[in-house]
Amino acid sequence: MTQITRRTMLGGIAATAAPLPAVAALAPVLSPEERLEAAVSSVVDILREMNPDHADVLIQQYSHYVFVGVKTPPKPVQWTGPGFYEVEGKHPNGNRWCTTYWLDRVDYKSVPGFYYRAESRWKGRLEKTIRLKPDKVRIVRRRDDYPHA
Repeated sequence: MTQITRRTMLGGIAATAAPLPAVAALAPVLSPEERLEAAVSSVVDILREMNPDHADVLIQQYSHYVFVGVKTPPKPVQWTGPGFYEVEGKHPNGNRWCTTYWLDRVDYKSVPGFYYRAESRWKGRLEKTIRLKPDKVRIVRRRDDYPHA
């Protein structure tokens, strides 16, 4: 009976182990800032590949976070029937406005085309009615969840 000792185990393992190949050249060690910059540029390349029509990439980088995004125009929403819609437009002075109206589409009687009759409601009661030209406003979304009363 042969005894297996620690010394014979280590000797057998050392004899069967293959020598490690020598590393030709080590890659230079990058600082965390350089690695972050490389990662951000990689993300920008991926976003440009995914959105070829919108190559305008926004990068905001601070010490505690990095934001990388692609500016894409919002998808247009069509009028699908009378209801509450979130609508945005511009005042004559250039300031933008966004509010919720009850919109109904009305065809002009004497000329081709249409306008939106927009009703502003407060606690279910009609507050005011205005006309909105479709080329001057943009429908953001339909508000089926808007409180009616």
